[in-house]
Amino acid sequence: MAERPRRTRHDAAWKQFFALSVVVEHLLRGFYPEVAALLDFDTLADLSGEWVHDGSRRRADAVWRVAYRDGSGRSLVVFLEFQSTVDATMARRVLRNVGMATERLRRNRGLDPDRRMRPLAVVIHAGSRPWTAPGAAGRVAVDDHGEVLALLALPYAALDARRLTLEHLPERNLVSTLFELNGPDAADAEAPLRALRGWLDELGERAAAVRAAYAEWLATVLPTAFPPAEAPALVARLTGTDTQDAQEEGMAVSVLEERLQQQFRRVGRKNHREGVAQGIEQGIERGLAAERQLLRRQAARRFGAATAARLDGLLADIRDAEGLEPVGDWIIDCADGDELIARFGNGASPP
Repeated sequence: MAERPRRTRHDAAWKQFFALSVVVEHLLRGFYPEVAALLDFDTLADLSGEWVHDGSRRRADAVWRVAYRDGSGRSLVVFLEFQSTVDATMARRVLRNVGMATERLRRNRGLDPDRRMRPLAVVIHAGSRPWTAPGAAGRVAVDDHGEVLALLALPYAALDARRLTLEHLPERNLVSTLFELNGPDAADAEAPLRALRGWLDELGERAAAVRAAYAEWLATVLPTAFPPAEAPALVARLTGTDTQDAQEEGMAVSVLEERLQQQFRRVGRKNHREGVAQGIEQGIERGLAAERQLLRRQAARRFGAATAARLDGLLADIRDAEGLEPVGDWIIDCADGDELIARFGNGASPP
């Protein structure tokens, strides 16, 4: 069987981690405490993330349901999506999944007593570039009636793992540790893992599954430092509480540190190449933006602010300098703003 693409393996490792109820609980308690205060986590249940609607099959990365603790019969359905790249269609995807889940629960008589489904969609982004897709709420609000609302009614909340600084990460939190391991300073990966020693076993019998999930995730994301065959034992050594031989442990940490340096030297070279390409791309875009602004000012001076405002969207659709070049001539040649705008609709403008 052909090996799955790296992005698919990466996203699958995140899904496995959040297939554990204790991790979902830590996510809500640590990053959405106002929401968590409403919930009875003893009722946290995994819902099937797959449903069929009008002949199409869709799968959310993870879907969990948890009841309110006030005895009202209300519950929160948490949709999780894991992204290693920016998906500009995420808002549409989330709304479609929520709609299909609502319909499925309605058919199965699984809605809340008031015949509603209360969704909270969270996108966890672990990519190197910032999350820029539209529709994301930076925080989640709870109203006076205990209803969970994404800020400004946006369809989903976003957690950009690489842009959360250590001081903003909740302490003694499994998701925080994962974000630290995924961050730009992950060359020191053994430090956050060893920090788990003091409290991971507080999870009781769930600790073993958490260690296994960390091992799977690290073997996917940092395979040089955590080869799949060695990752479980290495994670257990770094996070366990059993008394260990100090010399043996010191040698293991030294080997890990060397592997991490190798991994990040290689990643550093790759990021440098990508950064050069990205810098060129950003420089071109800045130049186009400046040219659009100049054309807008020229149009405003000649035809007024209303025409300039109409021009904005038309200029934004032109993605290269060659396409913008004739617009300056049009501004000079046209008798009025309507004629200028008409140039964009009669085939004269570039695609």
